[in-house]
Amino acid sequence: MKTDFLIIGSGAAGLNFALHAAKYGQVLLITKKKLKDSASWHAQGGIAAVLDPKDSLQNHINDTLKAGHYKNKKSAVEKLIKGAPKAIAHLESLGVKFDTTPRKEGCHSHRRIRSVADHTGKTVIQALIKAASKEPNIKILENTRALKLLKSKGKIIGITTTGEQKIYAKAVILATGGIGQKFPKTTNPKTSTGDGIDLAQEAGAKLMDMDCVQFHPTVLSSPDKPPFMISESLRGEGAKIVDENGKRFINELEPRDIICEAMNKKIAQGHSIYLDITHKNPDWIRKQFPYIEKTLKKHGFDLTTNRIPIAPAAHYLCGGIATDLSGRTSLPGLYAYGEVARTGAHGHNRLASNSLLECLVFTMDVPKELQ
Repeated sequence: MKTDFLIIGSGAAGLNFALHAAKYGQVLLITKKKLKDSASWHAQGGIAAVLDPKDSLQNHINDTLKAGHYKNKKSAVEKLIKGAPKAIAHLESLGVKFDTTPRKEGCHSHRRIRSVADHTGKTVIQALIKAASKEPNIKILENTRALKLLKSKGKIIGITTTGEQKIYAKAVILATGGIGQKFPKTTNPKTSTGDGIDLAQEAGAKLMDMDCVQFHPTVLSSPDKPPFMISESLRGEGAKIVDENGKRFINELEPRDIICEAMNKKIAQGHSIYLDITHKNPDWIRKQFPYIEKTLKKHGFDLTTNRIPIAPAAHYLCGGIATDLSGRTSLPGLYAYGEVARTGAHGHNRLASNSLLECLVFTMDVPKELQ
């Protein structure tokens, strides 16, 4: 098989790049499971974007740098934040209807999280899939796994897939997400096995900051129950992190790594940790967080009346395949976007709700050599 653009991965980065690349040639998008089997689909919180006159792009930039411990690549941060309003407008043009009131999350100085209740990722992916299905230049193959990158004279020219099929392309785009399943406990779906990282490393691509793995602090932790991430939005709306005596020990809106460190110290001392939002009106909780409330109830917990037992779990790779601001890797012909890419935008710790944003902003423009 031959195509112009070969995209591996069906999350927000892969689908959005497909929509924009279709203007310049034939696109083949492959995914190892179903289209919806991506971390993007499971994203609860939202997308950070400055749209309020009382806020500013510089505020968002400063918050991103602070969360990343000032180890971020400033040019990447600026591209990410300045492109946010355009990304939101793009999604709205595809039919995404965001809630009217923005939310606040940890380390954000203002309310700027654009969300759709607590299932923003699912809504975004549904809109992108719908748009991609209408585009004649986009072909999609599900249940197709990339096994190896093909190289000729130092350039990536295609892949081999399951069944030893070879697919050749002018550009191979990795949008395979993170590495959560390499850890014992993770918020990531079963598809987040680090395939893209492994493929790129085997082919000789440069990786960076692979030790910068972010753990999420508020993950359901109960015997015989699967890890389930409880969105940071709850803490933005007043949920407390407490010990078994109901005592707070950390500011819930600190960066995630700082909260996790404080929690781990408590756990090492023999304490149990809980998330508590029971002081809020039950009807309000059910309306604001319907997916989380229903999922926890399936696991035997009532978010409106119970403190929820929590512990940190692997959540997001801030490092990855080294790229420039256009997605180019160290290997000609190979590009990377989304969580699999290390643009430098997140530094050593990602600011909440900047992940879907990165997937969208960095895929809005196709590299000039591919146009």
